[in-house]
Amino acid sequence: MTTKTHRTPAAVPERPTSIADYRARSRSDALLAVTGPTTTVRGMRAFYAAAANKDPHGADFHHVVAGVLDRAERIDVAVTHEWNRMLGLLERHRTNPKAALSCGVLANLVGIAAFGDAADFAALDTLTDRLGRERVAAVQHRTARFVEPDPTSPLTTLAVRRMVAAAHVDAAVALLHVGVDPDEFLPVITTQAQLLGVVDGGSVLEWRHHLSMIVASPWSPYARHLVELAAGVERPEVAAVVERFTELCRDRNKEHEREQVAEEVRRLISASGISQREFAKWVGTSPSRLSTYVSGSVTPSASLMLRMARTSRLLQERDVPLAPLTLSEQSWGAARAAVDGEGADGDRGTGGAADPAERASGSLGRERSHLSAV
Repeated sequence: MTTKTHRTPAAVPERPTSIADYRARSRSDALLAVTGPTTTVRGMRAFYAAAANKDPHGADFHHVVAGVLDRAERIDVAVTHEWNRMLGLLERHRTNPKAALSCGVLANLVGIAAFGDAADFAALDTLTDRLGRERVAAVQHRTARFVEPDPTSPLTTLAVRRMVAAAHVDAAVALLHVGVDPDEFLPVITTQAQLLGVVDGGSVLEWRHHLSMIVASPWSPYARHLVELAAGVERPEVAAVVERFTELCRDRNKEHEREQVAEEVRRLISASGISQREFAKWVGTSPSRLSTYVSGSVTPSASLMLRMARTSRLLQERDVPLAPLTLSEQSWGAARAAVDGEGADGDRGTGGAADPAERASGSLGRERSHLSAV
């Protein structure tokens, strides 16, 4: 009796994947990802639309998400991977009320990059009115990193381009500024051709590296050179971005300097060892005026800062009286009477007279010569 043996055919070695094959497969996978989960997208859209009616606090954020998901059929292949990652985040956090803000801002950023419709910029204005431009930019930058692992940030790059084209320059500038590292920069731009090359062919990563020199020193000659260079090209949007970015950096720098001055004023008052009201008398200003320097709402002049520094140092190094002496205490007769009284009083020893240097310690709390006492 013969036994049949079933042999598994050897696996055919797979051909090395070429760049063209990889791109074709990625494109087909992307198209499948867009057309496949239509039911899931519709379900999420219905969930966020219903959540907008149930949650008044997060209604604005839920409306933004639902409006973006409503246009899923129009997704471009260029942003498909970011779109799918966003869908995963929305599905994961849709029942978390604390994540409503982040989901709304992220969906709006993806909507601007993918569609750039008027509804997306209207939603951006709504978010800005509610949260403030700086906070919106910070949330955009933080959440975008979850959907675009590419360090060149292609989604953010496309969104910034669309913001500038739609005359939302302030929003684009805020998003550029929030991700700048002033310690990382590229070689300087010297010609208009170099500037246009960076604008047209660069990414957000490259733009931020070039703009970091303005963040580090917004009043430097290079900052002025870049503003003049951008004004010379026949691209008003480029000049607007560079000029607004420089103004933003200067305003932030001034605000930071005011905070540093206020911190130094608070340090000087604390080191002096007296109350803020008493310190105001010592430097010749009113307590209410000094409180504006402490809070940072008003910046003191350079001469007043020097006066406060000298006064604080004087109070630390010398044991001066905190209240002015009366006329009787300043008179010769009062000083002699105090010395004679100590000598006549028998509390200082059996001899009835104390040492002159000891008798002359006075209100300043340290031993002085007899002449300095009177």
